[in-house]
Amino acid sequence: GLKDVFAPMGIQVLSVHPGPINTAMADKAGFETSDSVESVSEGIVTALAAGEFHLFPDVMAKQIQGAYQSFSDAIITA
Repeated sequence: GLKDVFAPMGIQVLSVHPGPINTAMADKAGFETSDSVESVSEGIVTALAAGEFHLFPDVMAKQIQGAYQSFSDAIITA
């Protein structure tokens, strides 16, 4: 994957999986509740500093993280 291709060049790849974020697009999509934009931006900085590959930065994204993790382990990072 891209993670392995870019690692020797000192480039880190982060796969970000946000749910509804408090933006005009979330409003137009009809989401009544959404997380702050900062939840994503701060999550990205924290995940990169920790050397993580996946980021599920908000409440809804964290709900699907468990289901996605088994797919990721078997297909994406295998």
